Amino acid sequence: MIQFSETHSSFNISWCYKIDPIFRVLGQKEHLDDFFENGNIFISSFENFKSYKDEMQGDISEGQSLIGGFDKEGNGSHVFYEGGVQAFILCTTKVLSDKVIKDFNGVGAIKIVNSVLFAKEIARKLPFVNAGIEGSCIYIDSKVQHLEDEQNELFQKINFSDPSMINQTITALTTGVELFMKYKKYEHQQEHRLAWFSERKIKKGIVVHCPEAIQYCEKIIF
Repeated sequence: MIQFSETHSSFNISWCYKIDPIFRVLGQKEHLDDFFENGNIFISSFENFKSYKDEMQGDISEGQSLIGGFDKEGNGSHVFYEGGVQAFILCTTKVLSDKVIKDFNGVGAIKIVNSVLFAKEIARKLPFVNAGIEGSCIYIDSKVQHLEDEQNELFQKINFSDPSMINQTITALTTGVELFMKYKKYEHQQEHRLAWFSERKIKKGIVVHCPEAIQYCEKIIF
């Protein structure tokens, strides 16, 4: 029989995670200079993305998804929902390929060498922000989420006449995955996304003045 000791080690162990750099491609050199000289950077939103006419720069389905499953009789039910309505968003890439640079008419990029510390500094300058998340996007053929097993059982118990219950259950089931869902046509962009959650709905992006974030970045000119 294997036994495990509950005594503490006599020495401390630290554990770190290697953070790979990410790149914010910019199409105007003045915006690049404005950040490194003055600390000004534009943080966007899903509503902004939906308004972009360029297909590779915008996506009208950002944050949207359909989630549901089937009951024991085989009847299907799904709920359309939209996430990220209270989030500020910064889109970056993990790879500076020629195609990515072309997609965004890039003249240069902000190389963010430590995204965690960078994001914390930005968070201090955004209004009503109380949390945040970052991660790489997931590339899929469809934004329909079919639930199974325990998750589907939870979904089938929703009282659809109770909006509060719907919101709470959908939030518990999705855990914010819709923030990172992208169609496969964007896969070459290898997007890494930063999201800051505000207490209020975000309709437009905002220029923040954050010179404290510059120390975690390097300038790249194409």
